[in-house]
Amino acid sequence: MLTQLGHGDLARLFQMNRSNHDVKSEMNRLSQELATGRKSSIAEAVGGDFAPITSIEMTLSRNAAFQTASTEAANFASVMQHAFQTISSFGAKSASNLLNASQAAQPELIGTAAADTAARLQPVLAALNTEFGGRSVFAGEDVSGPAVADAPTLMAGLSAATAGATDVASLMAAVDAWFDPGGGFETTVYLGSTTPLDSVDIGQDVSADLGFTAFDSELRDTLKGIALAGLIADGALAGDTAARAELMQRAGETLIEGESGLTQLQARLGTVEELIEEADAARTAESSALTMTRASLLEVDPYETASRLQQVQTQLETIYAMTARMQSLSLVNYL
Repeated sequence: MLTQLGHGDLARLFQMNRSNHDVKSEMNRLSQELATGRKSSIAEAVGGDFAPITSIEMTLSRNAAFQTASTEAANFASVMQHAFQTISSFGAKSASNLLNASQAAQPELIGTAAADTAARLQPVLAALNTEFGGRSVFAGEDVSGPAVADAPTLMAGLSAATAGATDVASLMAAVDAWFDPGGGFETTVYLGSTTPLDSVDIGQDVSADLGFTAFDSELRDTLKGIALAGLIADGALAGDTAARAELMQRAGETLIEGESGLTQLQARLGTVEELIEEADAARTAESSALTMTRASLLEVDPYETASRLQQVQTQLETIYAMTARMQSLSLVNYL
């Protein structure tokens, strides 16, 4: 049976009910903050000034986008570097074989060295047709298709262009013209765009230049040297061993020039890879610092929050006990 309450008791009971509501709200807030680790009211946490936290969130979001672009650029560069290494290994071996055979000036050695080198043309072209993520790596802006045609197409075009050559000088002039910009290589073999890929933004005012194409002169030199060996293997200047030996020497020297150019390309690409790593490190450091700053603004101290929650629970128990005495309520009825 409930105890009769006077006006003063009713006033105190009303006050206790209000206190009970306030304490329960506080307990719910603290429980939520303890569970999420973040303050429930951002406005209160930043004192009504949202500019700092907005700036932090925008920078973190921007850095996340840069990280995605940077990861893709790093993978793209890695695929390019592997292709360069593959092409370089073919060129270096071929140059040595061609120069040795040209010095011997023996028809059989010349024929064998030429055939061995010519067999490397298709693997080199295949390396230039490397793809990453469904995109052609060395085709410039035209990433949807292969960068170069196959070896038979190249050799057919070059053979037609040199068909009238009767000596080393005229043959080399025809080969040089065919591989120069505007020549047969550009019009029939290179299938990509002469406009390189745009630089990739990987940080604030930092970009990675991956604009390497199969039409770069350094790569054309390597293809030219191997293709010269292919002409020899197909019988260019047949019957003139001295001329064929000289042509083989020119092929070896062209490959050496191509190897030097490839080394420069690899160095340039290595610089880009280093830039990507440096940008990643700087961006990671900035994001870590901003995350810590955001935490200091929005996150709660779990120990302090747990302690405060315990205090509030004690307050609620006290209010319950006082109310129960006034109304003779059981805990079940109270709740």
